[in-house]
Order: sequence, then structure tokens, then C-alpha cells
Amino acid sequence: MPLINLFIKNLFISLVIFSCLSCAVPGPKFVDLAYVKNHSPTQTGKFGITQFKDNRQNTEQGYVGRRILTDKSQETYLVRGMNLSASLTELTRVYLEKTGFVVTPFPDWTPTLDKMAQVPGGLALILSADINTFECRAQKNGTYTKMILDMDLTFHLGNIQDKKLSTIPVSLVVERTELTFSSKKLEQFINQAFEEILEKAIPFK
Repeated sequence: MPLINLFIKNLFISLVIFSCLSCAVPGPKFVDLAYVKNHSPTQTGKFGITQFKDNRQNTEQGYVGRRILTDKSQETYLVRGMNLSASLTELTRVYLEKTGFVVTPFPDWTPTLDKMAQVPGGLALILSADINTFECRAQKNGTYTKMILDMDLTFHLGNIQDKKLSTIPVSLVVERTELTFSSKKLEQFINQAFEEILEKAIPFK
């Protein structure tokens, strides 16, 4: 009997420890954003890109979302580097390069025809964007987590040769339910959604 009691006690302790380790822990967590989709390099020419502007109100520069846990505590998710503008600009640069463009970082550019006329020669196109909304709201319910990702950006695309400036608003709201939520799952969710944003804003066949 003592051996059985000891076994039951140890089993109970192990289950408690496992349960604690598998519980979600509140506090800030970091995600790595990346553009991983492959494209055929069908484009040519030089493309200028300026760092996107984060126009979100009362929001940290690195904030990408939050998850409410079952005990009403909250996990906050931040992009690594704490600069969403820089991260989304980098994802866009990678997208443009994968389609075949030679991409050149460009200093701040005000998207007007007058300012476009001052862009140095050699660039065929120039791009900037405003981040209006970018947030993932997640709620843990029992064993699963429901995520809602809300993104709204305004792209400004200048065609220097044709002296044409296009304003391209793109918004996307997507939902996903995960049985096993993790930072990696959130990364995949955001990366896939932003791929869709880019392909809507500046599609290349």
C-alpha cells in the first residue's frame, strides 16, 4: 500500500507540473515576420521603397496583437525589433525582389506628383504605405483559440516614367481557430495574410 500511495502521489505531482507548464503565460511575447512565398521573377527594373508610416493611434510601434486567456489575463504580442513599419517594409522589399525587381531603399518620400518629380533617375517605380490598422485579437476558450486579424493599409505607388501616382487602399479581416495556439501559429497567420495584402495592392503576373 505505501508503494501504491507513493506512486499515486508522484503521478498527481507530475500531472500538476505538466498542467502548469502547458498553461498559457500572460505577458509580452515576440513574433518574427517574414515573407516566405515564392514567385517567378517576371518583372524588371528598379523599384524604390520608403519605410512605411505607422498611423495607428495610441499603439506601441511594435504591437501586433493580444490574446485574452481564460482567466481574463492577457498576452501581448510584439514584432521583434519593436518596429512594425520597418518589418512590413522589409516584407514588401522581399516580395518585390522575388518578382524580379531591383529594390532600392529610399528616404522619406511624400506621395505627391511634385515630390515624385524630384526622385533621382534610374528608378522606374516608387512605393510608400500608411499602416492604418494592424491588430490580431485572440480569445482563448477552453482548449482552442479564436483569432481575428484586422489589417488596413494605404499604398502609394508612383510610376516615374508615366508621371502617374496611384493611391491603393487595401483592407483585410480574416479569422482562424487554432486548437494548439503558439507564437509560431500567430506568425504564420500574419505572414500569410500580409502576403494576400501585397498581392492585392501590387499584383504582378
